[in-house]
Amino acid sequence: MKNIYIKNKTFWDTIKEFVPGIILGIIVAIFSHYGAKYSNHLIGYKSLISPILLGIVIGIFVKNIFGIKSVFNKGLDFNVKNILKIGIVILGIRLSIFEIFSLGISSLPIIILCILSGLLAGYILTKLLSLPNKLGVLIAVGTSICGASAIVATAPGIKAKQEEIAYAITVITIFGIIAMLFYPFLSNFLELGEKSAGLFLGTSIHETAQVTGAGFIYDETFGTVNVGKYAVTVKLVRNLSMIVVIPLMTILYQRESSSQKNYINIKQISKLIPLFIIGFFIMSLLRTSGDFIVNYSDIISDDNWQTFTKQLTSISKFMLVVAMVSVGLTTDIKSIKSLGLKPFLVGIIVASIVGICSLLSIITIN
Repeated sequence: MKNIYIKNKTFWDTIKEFVPGIILGIIVAIFSHYGAKYSNHLIGYKSLISPILLGIVIGIFVKNIFGIKSVFNKGLDFNVKNILKIGIVILGIRLSIFEIFSLGISSLPIIILCILSGLLAGYILTKLLSLPNKLGVLIAVGTSICGASAIVATAPGIKAKQEEIAYAITVITIFGIIAMLFYPFLSNFLELGEKSAGLFLGTSIHETAQVTGAGFIYDETFGTVNVGKYAVTVKLVRNLSMIVVIPLMTILYQRESSSQKNYINIKQISKLIPLFIIGFFIMSLLRTSGDFIVNYSDIISDDNWQTFTKQLTSISKFMLVVAMVSVGLTTDIKSIKSLGLKPFLVGIIVASIVGICSLLSIITIN
């Protein structure tokens, strides 16, 4: 068989660049899984320590104490971006399409309020602190919608520089990780129900990865089963707001600035719908169809169907642990030193306002 060349590299050479990081993520995830299980057994509490939480902490510790060699970077990045998305797609098997639409519709008012509060706070703080407009827009969009994805999607429309993109992503990543580790315990302390906890985590944390981690930290720590899937579903609905918010922010920025107009077009808008969201809905349709077949025919037994869905759920959860371990292994705490005070303040204040708005909305509406 002839070798396939990609930029003077064979196909297998390219694959090998990803293998070390992928394997490292899997090894640490396995260690986190059994480490959490053994620790909980010693403590005598079934789910006090979550594999996801333990994996993130181990990852951050290893990255910042020992460092991670560059050979692992591509694979770890693959875990964060792709393994996570595959895990979320498979997670759709836990929810029927009716549950998704019910939760999505009921969460829309809270999602809209949180997005508006984040964008408004970001705009006001950018003006008050004389932060560069482009950086302010990126931080506000990243905090309000879905972190790095929203930042990267917004950047071309406002012609942001590469360093501004990196700066904004660093700011929102720091506070997103803090929220991911803190908000599950805050939710439990406030005695929010499973649905309300899922709503809070899904509307107040930036990245899809961080929301996923927070939701399952809650489930595994406090013995619930629905918070993770509720949080992810709300976050996916929130992600879809990119279709409206990002073109709008681009237009508003261009109207306010004197830069050359470069309005976002229909083709660009269509690219704002992540494929993994579509995959999540397809898996949910599979769950709905399977439940219908089990209830109204003898083609599939209930036991076989339940075993199938539980196995897929277990696979999904392990993929999420691998992804979150990789988040920890790529989190450089030292990067906070490179941030100026102003973007740091904008990030923490906007993130706090979005969290407070989410809590107040949940308490008021629900």
